Amino acid sequence: MAFVKLGSKSEAFRREGQAWHCTSDLPSDVTIEIGEMSFYLHKFPLISRSGLQAKLIKESCNDDGSVCVLQLSDVPGGAKTFELVAKFCYGVKIELTPLNVVSLRCASEYLQMTDEYGDGNLISQTEAFLNDVFGNWTDTIKALETCEEVLPHAEELHIVSRCINSLAMKACTDTKLFNWPVSENGHEGPTGADVWNGICTGSKTQPVTDDWWYEDVSFLSLPLYKRLIQAVEAGGMRPENVAGALVFYTKKYIPLMNRQESFKDATNHSNSGSTISTPSKADQRALLEEIMELLPNQRGVTETRLMNCQKLSLEACTHAAQNERLPLRVIVQVLFFEQLRLRTSISGWFFVSDNLDGSQSTIPHGGNYDANRANGRGSSIDDMRERVAELEKECNSMRQEFKKVVKTKKKWNVFCGRKSECDLNSVKPLKLQPPPVNEHKNHKNGDSS
Repeated sequence: MAFVKLGSKSEAFRREGQAWHCTSDLPSDVTIEIGEMSFYLHKFPLISRSGLQAKLIKESCNDDGSVCVLQLSDVPGGAKTFELVAKFCYGVKIELTPLNVVSLRCASEYLQMTDEYGDGNLISQTEAFLNDVFGNWTDTIKALETCEEVLPHAEELHIVSRCINSLAMKACTDTKLFNWPVSENGHEGPTGADVWNGICTGSKTQPVTDDWWYEDVSFLSLPLYKRLIQAVEAGGMRPENVAGALVFYTKKYIPLMNRQESFKDATNHSNSGSTISTPSKADQRALLEEIMELLPNQRGVTETRLMNCQKLSLEACTHAAQNERLPLRVIVQVLFFEQLRLRTSISGWFFVSDNLDGSQSTIPHGGNYDANRANGRGSSIDDMRERVAELEKECNSMRQEFKKVVKTKKKWNVFCGRKSECDLNSVKPLKLQPPPVNEHKNHKNGDSS
């Protein structure tokens, strides 16, 4: 992580509870109050660096020598950032890092710390360091994440848009063309020995794939993530890569999108007794709808490639079948795979039942035992018939929901008029019946015993 050191003096402040005091022998003549924190400082270092503080001190202080008290609760970054600002005004050593440069840049703008109040003032120092941050992928992500703490000020100074544009440019650049030393997670951290642009770096870079940036940006909040996706689309990224990033982000925050992982998470949760909270179904549904709006609508990107219908949970299938924004073809595929799953499960039950019947018929048993097993099989088959009836009812219900979705899609009237009948006929309710029980065989076995 990049950093820049400012100032040369040793520490000149000490904290006592909710107050900061300057260790100078001179008594404090100005008090800055920010929330519950108070800073007991001196006028001259402040007015020599800050236009706003010079103005407020001039308007608020009297000539009787009383201490001037200023309220600066609106300073971006709060007391934590103003502590660094005060140290800068006194020439005390501080470090600019990607984690504090955004709040310091916003605070310096708010306090009017221009070069008019001293060469190399805080605005110019933080602006120069920001330009260095934008040249580094990891540092830019860290700076963008801190923008949310001072979002209105960061937006006004175009810091957010500059971070996003920097990330989008790097994500859209062909790393193979420029041979960037980017590791598998997108961080600049080579290993081994390699040559980069003709210069031996003494290290070897890892092979880079198109999804190298997915995980790094997945930690961004949804509003910032949406803006980044829009920026990479505008930068000419292939729709397949944009869709891949969206799927990665969705699977990370919507457990229902991955049936297998969701089951594993639930199992681990119950076994470990942990209380880790997951997003509510309503939040997951809202997030999914926003993500769907970002999916590329370009030729060559098909929704079977964006969403694996075979891995959707029952809740996700229900939502997909009722979502009017999904293309009709996706809804048909969701219903098809759901029926296919049911058909496979029922076929598996019948196969096991047939094997049990065949194996039991070849093993001699006592009369009472055979009669009990026959009764057990009859009860099991009755349960299976009941389950099949339930599954048929569920399929019919899904088919009815599908009909409602087709009717509400007004923009596809022509399409529905020509092909909806064919599509609906392709989604037929299951009418599976278990194999007939050989009652005569069972009675015969019982009588022979």
